[in-house]
Amino acid sequence: MVTENAASIRRVYNAFRTLYEVNPVTNIDEKIAGKDTLLELVVSDKNDLQKIFSHSWINIDVNLQIVIDSNNEIKNKDCCMRSFLRGAFMGGGSVADPKTSNHLEIVLDNEQNANFIISVLTMLDIVAKKMKRRNKYVIYMKDAETISNFLILIGSNRGTIAYEEARTLKNYNNYMNRKDNCETANWDKTAKAASMQQRDILDIKHAKEFEKLPVKLKQIANLRMKYPMAGLEEIGDMLAPKLSKAGVSHRFKKIHEIAEEIRNGNLPQIK
Repeated sequence: MVTENAASIRRVYNAFRTLYEVNPVTNIDEKIAGKDTLLELVVSDKNDLQKIFSHSWINIDVNLQIVIDSNNEIKNKDCCMRSFLRGAFMGGGSVADPKTSNHLEIVLDNEQNANFIISVLTMLDIVAKKMKRRNKYVIYMKDAETISNFLILIGSNRGTIAYEEARTLKNYNNYMNRKDNCETANWDKTAKAASMQQRDILDIKHAKEFEKLPVKLKQIANLRMKYPMAGLEEIGDMLAPKLSKAGVSHRFKKIHEIAEEIRNGNLPQIK
């Protein structure tokens, strides 16, 4: 068994000693490229191997690959299926950082074992898919809730908590980013509209038609010039009596129509 996880090595080492009275050899490989250290657990004694295989639901096929027995004894009890999946995950499984993506996978050497694991997962209501990656078979899950349920199923309580905390933080950050983007878009929209309204007012003033405007339109225009970045709702609250956002928008629309007539060279119809 080769892994980067010291806890997994310890668990399998203790299991061999307790179940089979076998003492594996442990090695540390420092020569791997990158920062991770590979931990290796080796059982090479023929008698020890015989003990393990004679008491396990696995065989060695003609290609010297470990294959799961097809007598379905593993599927007789939920606890056996959970333990089996726990071992499969410890031997070849990994979970991507949920802050970047939702992905859990178990990598296997042959398709027969992959199909068997898929069938066990299906019996426990866990939906997973299979693909071939180079010369390996990969069982994978990409749904966050399914990944969480699988971790709970195999008894990884701390792993489940860590996964859910990271996933919650990711969802919160995504929400805040969407909120900020939405607020930025709304701010840009407000700024653009305010700029157009100021242009309308200035064009009316340059045409010396401003004083002819009704009082309610002059009030709105003066507030816009005084508070160039105020929203329609804010301007409505400044009036006495207060005016709804729709009411403020309607008055600016009237101002725009008058400005358009002036820009088109017509005498505005001010009412």
